[in-house]
Amino acid sequence: MARIDEPFSEDFHGRLVIEEISTNCVEVFYVPSRQSFELSGLDSAKFSTHQVKLLRIDSENQSLTIYPINTLATSTRFLQPKYEQIKCITLIGSNAVHNFSPDGDGIPPSGQAFMSPTLGPTKPLEDDSVDIDSLHLVPATQEDVIMMLEALPSAFTKDYDYGLGLAKKYRFIVESVEKLSECTELVISSWHGTKIESEEKRFYLSFSDFEIARKSINNTNRICQTSARSVNTSVTHNLLAERTGQPTIPVQIGRHPLRKKISAAAQENEALSEEDQAMVLNIIQKNVDSIAVAEPNKLFKLKHDIELANLETLIIRYREMISANTPEGHWQAFLNENPFVLSLAFGYPVVITQDQASVGGRKFSGSGESIADYMVKNSMTNNVAIVEIKTPKTKLLNETPPRTGIFAPSTKLSEAISQALDQKYKLEQNFAQLQVNSKKYDIEAYSIHCCLVIGTLPTGEDKLKSFELFRGNSKNVEVVTFDELLKKLEQLREFLNLPDTRPPPQTQHIEPPF
Repeated sequence: MARIDEPFSEDFHGRLVIEEISTNCVEVFYVPSRQSFELSGLDSAKFSTHQVKLLRIDSENQSLTIYPINTLATSTRFLQPKYEQIKCITLIGSNAVHNFSPDGDGIPPSGQAFMSPTLGPTKPLEDDSVDIDSLHLVPATQEDVIMMLEALPSAFTKDYDYGLGLAKKYRFIVESVEKLSECTELVISSWHGTKIESEEKRFYLSFSDFEIARKSINNTNRICQTSARSVNTSVTHNLLAERTGQPTIPVQIGRHPLRKKISAAAQENEALSEEDQAMVLNIIQKNVDSIAVAEPNKLFKLKHDIELANLETLIIRYREMISANTPEGHWQAFLNENPFVLSLAFGYPVVITQDQASVGGRKFSGSGESIADYMVKNSMTNNVAIVEIKTPKTKLLNETPPRTGIFAPSTKLSEAISQALDQKYKLEQNFAQLQVNSKKYDIEAYSIHCCLVIGTLPTGEDKLKSFELFRGNSKNVEVVTFDELLKKLEQLREFLNLPDTRPPPQTQHIEPPF
């Protein structure tokens, strides 16, 4: 706040010098105090002759120009501009500088932004009106200037001894202007929109945009302070509670996204870089045995969280591949990386024994006319099965029904089923020789099962009915769609997200044999 009633002392307070440029325009200069000169190392005997421009007040154009200077005596930039590029800030319009009259609640009849409470009006008329020509519409004394500074918007410093301009917490506005332009003047106006006038080197900032920026900065600062207070309260309480064996309290993070982010950072819970993640994983791997003994609960929870995070990432990637026109080869690479997805197509536990399995050649791993995308086996009975993969974009039904409510299987679906059946036939014929040549004695061909992963479920009741009737009567080939596998993944995620009431595995302590 500016000083209104504080007694002026030339030794401690800077002095203002007002020079009239025209009838309704003045410039105000700042003369630093004797004490400031002494602290700055300058010759204090010459303090009264040194002055720098502080303000230009033009009531005719309703503008107030501020020249922000550094008035901190101990600064190396004493009496130099506050900012690197912006040399002045101009306020234009009635919203920028509040109108007021000598009694504090009137508006000068001519509409100008200021009327000196010291000198005007000088010619009151008999009918209690005012002779407009006699009004002094610019500050005439130091007290006038101080009163005008009091009317500045709240984002501005109002005490000239502390350097006029934007308050420190709003410096981001000036910094942004300097980064976005080469302008040397910032104009905050209620008459102009936000724009850059390159030739004039003026950056016009509408008063409404200025208010949005100011309120946003205030809101962010408030959130930061609230978050810091909450984290500091909890951290301090919990430290002392742990030392004295008393219950701890959780940090009150709040609902605002910014507050959550700040709170996480204050607690050092922000996301780790890739390098930090690799380091943490390496440490856990090297110490997993000791962690299992010392902190089995936390290790059990960590394993669960990692599995859940991996599953979530897998689901996101799977969903993106369905949406894109992903070729068959990419799906095979994906399933090679994540074989458990393929196991969801079966009602029993399976493991992959061979991808791109030759079922008609000399060895499973060889070449031949008939290649199955995957050969899997029941992990408990060793019975083999064949899996054929197409793409989610493969049409399952013909678009035109042969009769009302009935849709026939598409050519692509029929061909894929025939292909799988042919592979099954050849594997049955050649299994014994392939098993011997490949030296795979842990598989059996008791009853070879075929699975086809293809397309996505059709939409519409009639199409769904037709598809289910068809695949329900496909005796030797199980048809599963890509979106059905996605749904199984999502259900697995939901299951893992349920509260885990199981006790963590207990580590058995074994005494050494000596």
